[in-house]
This record gives sequence, C-alpha cells and structure tokens, in this order.
Amino acid sequence: MASPNRDDRPVAPTRLPRWRSAAAPRSDGRMAHDWGLIVPISASITANREVLFSQFGETVPLVHCLHSRVMSGRRNADAVIAVAEALYTDVKALLAAHAVSVAVVAVPGRGSREDCVSAGLARLSPAIQYVLVHDIHRPLASINLVDRILDGLRQGNDVVVPALAMVDSVKTVDAAGAVTETVDRTFLRSAQYPRGFHRQHLAKILAAADAHDDLDELILARRAGVHPAIVDGDPDAFALDIPRDVGLAEAIYTCRLAEQR
Repeated sequence: MASPNRDDRPVAPTRLPRWRSAAAPRSDGRMAHDWGLIVPISASITANREVLFSQFGETVPLVHCLHSRVMSGRRNADAVIAVAEALYTDVKALLAAHAVSVAVVAVPGRGSREDCVSAGLARLSPAIQYVLVHDIHRPLASINLVDRILDGLRQGNDVVVPALAMVDSVKTVDAAGAVTETVDRTFLRSAQYPRGFHRQHLAKILAAADAHDDLDELILARRAGVHPAIVDGDPDAFALDIPRDVGLAEAIYTCRLAEQR
C-alpha cells in the first residue's frame, strides 16, 4: 500500500471562500482538535471519473469537500482521503495540482465505500473523538453545516445526520405508473452529508457490517440499532450530478464569493 502524504504545507485560502449564513448562530466547534474528516472515494467512481476532475470555483469537488478543515485554520488538519487503489494515482496527482497536502490512503481489494471509511478511520489520529464522513458528490456543504453536526456530537449524540424537510409532493404509483396515493411528508426528511459519528460507534458499526455489502454509514448505523440525531441540513448540500450540474455549482460558488448566498 502506498504511504500517506503528511506534508504540512497550507492550502491557498483564495480557492475556498469563507461562507456563513447571516441567520446561522456562530460556532467555533470546528476549531477544536477533537474531530477529523474522512472523504471516501470508492471504486465505483471509476465509472465516472469526471466526478474527480470537473472544476468549479477554481478547483475540484474533492478540494471543496476539504474546505471545512482548511477553514479551521489548522495546518495539521486531521483529514484523510481514503481512495480505492485503482484511483490512488489520479487522486494524488489531482491534489498536487491544486497544492493541497492531506493524508491519502490507498485501499486495496474491492475498494468499497465501507472499506474506504474503515481505512480512513484507522488512519486518523488516536486523539480524534468525532468523525465526519463526507461524500464527494456533495462538495457545496457549508461550514455552518459542519458546525451544527459537531455541536450535535458534543451534546452526546452518537450519530448526527443533517437533513432537510421534504418540500415536494411525494406520490406512490402502481405498476402502470398511475398515482395511487399522496405520501404524508410530516415525518419525511432528505438526509445529507457530511455525517457525524462518535469514533467508537463508527468503529463498531463498521466492524458489524457484512464484508460483501457496500452500504452507506447511515444504513449500517440503523442496522446496528443506532438512532441518529437530526440537525438542520443545508440547501446547498445536495448531490451534484457531475458533469451535468457543474454550471449550477459554479453559480452557487460565485454567489457565495459575492456574499449573496
């Protein structure tokens, strides 16, 4: 397995604008040294490498996913990119091209999401208590959202998931595609990333997972009997369909720079 990169060179801040909603309460929780970030890049990404290489806001989705740690002001940010071995060289070259220094772990074998999260967790400093697991398809999640997740973890929750209330009308249909019922949205939420875990509970959830599954951490947590806490999500933390949504992501980024969003 290739050795991780521990270079401590800081990232140029101009690439990653500090964006904070004026309506959101301020929290400096991400400044603490008790949390870390894992960005898993599973082998499934090989089917659409544009997820790695498409650019908006002067950089790529992966670098945007790291911005909460960069914006914390800490040079030795506890962030790990755990990447399927088949994509390791691409990811290392991508980070070097954007002057980003962060630990990168090559994950052999299937390179499933579970495998990547497990490898990332093993690579984090033992001092880390709380772990945020991100998703490269949701690079616009704000630092406000990170603060809310960390606040939820520090309040004693084992798993914290950001979510938004459903606003669209949801229907059930029959085999012919005809509408049969309108679903009550009262208790429906749209789950987002990053997702926060107490480190010990994330380790237990992963250890109990079936080695042949390739499920996200929230499903694994529910299977393990954990009831995640919900915090308010972020309208911008939606899953980008890359390359289709690159123009939309660029527009959102531009609005953030102009403090219009």
